[in-house]
Amino acid sequence: MSLIDILFPGLSVVSASAQQVFAGNLDSYTRLLCTLGMVVLFTRYAIRYVWELVRSYFTSTIHVSYYDEAYDMLVDWIASQPFVHNAHSLIARVRSPQRTSIQNQGKKKPLTFSPWDGSFPFWYKGHLLILHCAVKDHREDIYISSIGLYPNILKELVEECRGKYLNNIDKKITVFEHREGDWKKTRLRPIRPISTVIMDKQVQDDLLKDVKDFLVEDTQKWYADRGIPYQRGYLLFGPPGTGKSSFSLSLAGEFELDIYTLQLSGISDSKLMKLFAELPPHCIVLLEDVDAAGMGRRDDTDTSQENKSSSVTLSGLLNVLDGVSSQEGRVLVMTTNHIEHLDEALIRPGRTDKKVHFKLADKKISTQLFHTVFKQTPDHKQAKEYFGEETIERLAKDFASKVPEQVFSPAEVLSFLLERKNSPVDAVTSVEDWVAKAKEAGSQLKREGSWVQESGC
Repeated sequence: MSLIDILFPGLSVVSASAQQVFAGNLDSYTRLLCTLGMVVLFTRYAIRYVWELVRSYFTSTIHVSYYDEAYDMLVDWIASQPFVHNAHSLIARVRSPQRTSIQNQGKKKPLTFSPWDGSFPFWYKGHLLILHCAVKDHREDIYISSIGLYPNILKELVEECRGKYLNNIDKKITVFEHREGDWKKTRLRPIRPISTVIMDKQVQDDLLKDVKDFLVEDTQKWYADRGIPYQRGYLLFGPPGTGKSSFSLSLAGEFELDIYTLQLSGISDSKLMKLFAELPPHCIVLLEDVDAAGMGRRDDTDTSQENKSSSVTLSGLLNVLDGVSSQEGRVLVMTTNHIEHLDEALIRPGRTDKKVHFKLADKKISTQLFHTVFKQTPDHKQAKEYFGEETIERLAKDFASKVPEQVFSPAEVLSFLLERKNSPVDAVTSVEDWVAKAKEAGSQLKREGSWVQESGC
C-alpha cells in the first residue's frame, strides 16, 4: 500500500482508472464513475456526520415558541436585518399595525420579508449565527444556534430584540387573544387616556383608586400574610355602547398592563384552565359578554349542558376564578349587557369585588361628549369657525337639554356629534330631528327583551 493510499484512500484507483480512460480503454470508464459516485456519497455522509457532531456537542441554541411574545420580538428584529434580502427562501407579509409598530406610514400596505422554512447563516457582533425556521401547520418555529458551548451571544441577541421591541410598543397596549389553545399577541392599541372615557367621575376615580391600591407592591405581601387570594374582580354591566370595553382598554393603559381578552363561547373547561394558568403575574383579563356564553342561572340551565366538553361550564369558570388552580395577581374584568342573566355565584363578593353600572346617556354625559368633540385646541381646531369656551359651554348645555336622558347610549350620541364635528351650531339645531327619527325607528323594533325597549326608546 502506497503512502498516497494511506493519506487519500482510493485515490490511486481513481488515478489509474482515469489514465486508462485517457488511453482509450473505455472498460475502465464505468469503474471510474462508480468510484467517483462512492466518493461523493461518502463525502456527503462525512460532512453531515461531522456537522451533526458539531451541532450536538459544540453549538448553543435558543428556541422561540410561536405563541410566546419573544417570537414577535425576534421576528421584528429579523425583518430589519440586511441578511434577509439574500435569503434563498422568503415569506412576504403585509405589515399590519395590529401586530407591530407602524413603519413607513406614508406607504400603503408596506411589505416585509422574512426567512421561511430553512437555515440562514448571518453575522452578529463578529459571531456566525444560524437562523432555523421550521414550518409546522402553517406556522413556523424559530431557533438560533451559534458555535460554542456558551449561549452568551444568543442571549445578547434576544436582549437586543427585546429592547427594540419595547421601544416600538411604548405608549401602546398589547392585546392578547386565544389562538389554538394558547395566548397570542394579536394587535397593539394606542393608550387612550382614562380621562377621555365618558362616565361618572366619582365612579371612575373610585375604580382607579381600587386598582392602584391592588397593584401596589406591598399589597401582595399584605394579602399573603392574611391568607387572602391576591386577586381582584370587577363586573361592568349596562347596555351596549356605554363604554365598558373602552374603559377596560383605558384601564390597561393607565397602569401599563397587558390585556388578555377572551370569549368564553367555544372553549372547554380544560382549555380555560390552561389559559388562566399561563397568565403573567400582573395583567388584565377581559371576559366580554359573559352572559352570552350559555351560563345562565342554575335553575334555567339544562344539567346536560354541564357535561359538554366543547363549552365552558359555570363550575369550570368558577374554578379558574378562585379555585385551587386560579392565577393570582391578575385583574379580572367581566362585561355583560344583562346582569340579571348571570348566576349569583358568579357575581358574589370574592369573585366580583365591585359591580359598576354603565348607564345610558344623561345630561351630564351628553354635555361631556359635546365638549369632547368641539373643544378647541391650539394645534388643531375641530370646527371650521372658532368658538370660545363660553360659547361651547352654552351650546353644550343647550344640546344636552334636547337629548332625552337614559334613552341613547353614549356611543349613539357620539356618533351623531361626529357626523357634525365641523359645526357645533348644526349639532344643536339638528339634534331634535335626530331624536325624533331615532325614537320612531326604535319603536319599530320588536325584539323581546332588547335594551331598546327596556330604555323606552
